[in-house]
Amino acid sequence: MNAPQDKQNFQPTDSEYAATRNISDEGAPEIKREAELTDEERASVKERIDTAINDTARKLREIAGQFERSASPGTQVDEYTNKVATQLRRSASYLESTNVDTTVSRLEKTIRENPLPSLGVAFGVGFVIARVLKR
Repeated sequence: MNAPQDKQNFQPTDSEYAATRNISDEGAPEIKREAELTDEERASVKERIDTAINDTARKLREIAGQFERSASPGTQVDEYTNKVATQLRRSASYLESTNVDTTVSRLEKTIRENPLPSLGVAFGVGFVIARVLKR
């Protein structure tokens, strides 16, 4: 394929256009952008996210309790497990106090400002989830 001399007047051939059209359409019917969702669908998605967030907060509190009960009182392990339990409870409180819209906008902003670290975190979380589900 030869590079066009004048980019403004470049017109793709029918085969080039067809090839790019097929690539861009793969999977597209199954994916809906937020703008294409109805108000009812948006509300349903937010409700499911809220439920997942609240379930996660509840599980974090349960795990914090398990940490506190697992260590022998007065030992160094007890000190560390109490610190972990405290952090888990803080995380649960944060999740319970968040709004889905606020969380999404903060997450989008963070990802836009730090794309490579965000990819690293996503990879790490995916790896951990895969390991947990493999068991």
